[in-house]
Amino acid sequence: MTAGSRPPLRDGPYCGARLRGGPGTCRQFAGWGTDHVGTGQCKLHGGSTPNARKRAQMERAREAVATFGLPREVAPDVALLEEVHRTAGHVGWLGALVAGLESSELAQWSETGRAPSVWVRIYQEERQHLVRVAKAAIDAGIAERQVRLAEQQGTMLAQVIDVVLDGLGLDERQRGLVPEVVPAALRAIGGAG
Repeated sequence: MTAGSRPPLRDGPYCGARLRGGPGTCRQFAGWGTDHVGTGQCKLHGGSTPNARKRAQMERAREAVATFGLPREVAPDVALLEEVHRTAGHVGWLGALVAGLESSELAQWSETGRAPSVWVRIYQEERQHLVRVAKAAIDAGIAERQVRLAEQQGTMLAQVIDVVLDGLGLDERQRGLVPEVVPAALRAIGGAG
């Protein structure tokens, strides 16, 4: 390649920044010479600036969501409950991580002075998110629906047990053992689960 000529055309994403010397765009690989190779502008067109790095991180996050966050059918109440469980897991993991930090690692210096470390901030944000989704689940009546569903399942189970016991043709003595044997068996099964 001679001095002043453009790099040869390549397969893959390009920087795409407008060229000052005339029409066209930069044909360097996206992120060339930066810590985000493959995404965003090259180092010659501001790709190493803090804002360009943040944009590249956001773009990679969007690509990951598009790649791994495939749509699926889910009822809104189930999705909300999944989010409660997922966020509770995040809070638990982050809480353990923050608890393991040295006191000197809990804060860092920023442009505005001393601030909580990134891990502490993320932990605080996840805790706030957990409160919001838990409140949304309560407001949506999910807990009440779970109780109703458990009651319905209990009623159905009792009906099945009655039908099975009637079908066995138990004598009076055996029938008298049912109130002791069946609840004990259900407790044993419930304790194993």
